[in-house]
Amino acid sequence: MMRRAARGFTLVDMAVVTAIVGVLASVAMPSYQAQIAKSQRTDAIAALTRIQVEQEQFRAHHGSYALALTSLKGASGTLSPGGHYDIALISAHPGGFIARASPRDTSLREGGCADLTVTVYDAQAVFGPSARCWNR
Repeated sequence: MMRRAARGFTLVDMAVVTAIVGVLASVAMPSYQAQIAKSQRTDAIAALTRIQVEQEQFRAHHGSYALALTSLKGASGTLSPGGHYDIALISAHPGGFIARASPRDTSLREGGCADLTVTVYDAQAVFGPSARCWNR
């Protein structure tokens, strides 16, 4: 009598494959989450850049920076275009301003790039907390 060759996978085969997939996923997940956070930071960068442009236009017409976001035509909203960040003008005076983008999602607060800021004094801009956070 001839014996038939066994077909299919054993439970041990399936357990080994599951373990390998689990290890690969645990290695890849932090990198994936960091890329998602980086891509969503572009939402904050777009909002803060828009505020900077609108502030410079306001300054060109009025001789000083706007003291409130509502005074700016194209950047008066308190949410970033994608809705991932709260936007605020935290300090403003005729010679400069500080605008901040704070993430609405707590997962975006990791990695040292939680709140993005643009500080402008006499038309000189400083981007915070670091150039890395601004994808530069």
